Amino acid sequence: MEGAIPEKLPEYLRLAPRGCAQPLKAARELRPVIEAGAAEGERDRDIPDNVIRAISDAGLWGLRVPRQFGGEEADSRTYLDVIEEISYADGSTGWVFMAIGYTGGCVGLGPSAVERIYGGDEGLLSAAQVSSLGKAERIDGGYRVWDGHFHFGSGSRFASWFGGAFAIQENGETVLKEDGKPVTVLCFVPRDMVRLKGNWDVMGLSATGSYDFDIVDQEVADDWIMGIPGRKSVGGPSHVLGISIGHVAWALGVGQRALDELQALAMRKRRFQRDTLVDQTRFQLEYGRHLAAMQAARTQVHKVFAEWEEAARKGEAGIRHTAQARLTTCWATEVALAAAQFAMFASGSNGVRNDETNLIQRCFRDLQTGSTHRHVDQETLIECTQVALGIADPLLVL
Repeated sequence: MEGAIPEKLPEYLRLAPRGCAQPLKAARELRPVIEAGAAEGERDRDIPDNVIRAISDAGLWGLRVPRQFGGEEADSRTYLDVIEEISYADGSTGWVFMAIGYTGGCVGLGPSAVERIYGGDEGLLSAAQVSSLGKAERIDGGYRVWDGHFHFGSGSRFASWFGGAFAIQENGETVLKEDGKPVTVLCFVPRDMVRLKGNWDVMGLSATGSYDFDIVDQEVADDWIMGIPGRKSVGGPSHVLGISIGHVAWALGVGQRALDELQALAMRKRRFQRDTLVDQTRFQLEYGRHLAAMQAARTQVHKVFAEWEEAARKGEAGIRHTAQARLTTCWATEVALAAAQFAMFASGSNGVRNDETNLIQRCFRDLQTGSTHRHVDQETLIECTQVALGIADPLLVL
């Protein structure tokens, strides 16, 4: 199997503090460090170590850790605000923070896995791809998995745990559901049971180190399989919230940064024999539209996720809450992308220059890339709309 055995994680990351009394304040105070490392990250195609250490020292990796394991178990508003703030500072850093920091997903594993992840000294962060790109067969007490070749392991250089989905096999054939899709299992394995490819070289989100990774052929116990029926998860109502919360907060942060950078540029940008950009009424009209759209998106995002969290607190959360959150995430991502596209177009020749200080272009590239993610694509939007219309396939899983 090709790929490198990941290096052992440093102690500051494995034993990172899990508490942070004022998460949003801490995130804002990290902005100078994150901004200073952004250009280096793009050159090296990975987040600089000092940035990851600063986040670790601030205790922000504990936002999704259950309180019973010393974490913050942050509510939806706090989590949204922190990810937006970090993403505003740098899109790649925000993406990695929301991807490997979504450690709350591991609360659905079995007792021994939960205890090892949250109660041990191996670290909290996880990288995963949920597409069923491997194969698995049932054995006593778990599954044998093989051919696990996965992509887009954002922040994988800093992850302690890796997840991947495997299609179940019986008698050499893939087991299918009624809708013709494969029956799958999502499993997690420790860092030393994967191989990293180190092959990330892209246009946008270029500092995320989203390497391909292989999960080594192995036997995985049931406690490391996600979503086994009847299993009780640890954590509170905020852990019900899906990864949509990270995607949409990221988009809002990058989209707002694009508009703010454009506003600063407009104060001084003047083409030959024309008014300064900020004084042109057509620019004012379009800027106002995008600014209002971003403000409306942010308000709706907070409302929808707060409602989902409250429904979870009451034990009433269901597919309609999931669909509404993902629908809102798709729409808000489109709003943020449109804002970045406008900023890029309105910036003229300033936007097209390849310069490490050209943040408008970076925001544009990052949002163009992030908006292609399967979680926010048009097919997802359609499925969520079908739930809203009451015509969704009864077997639909979001």
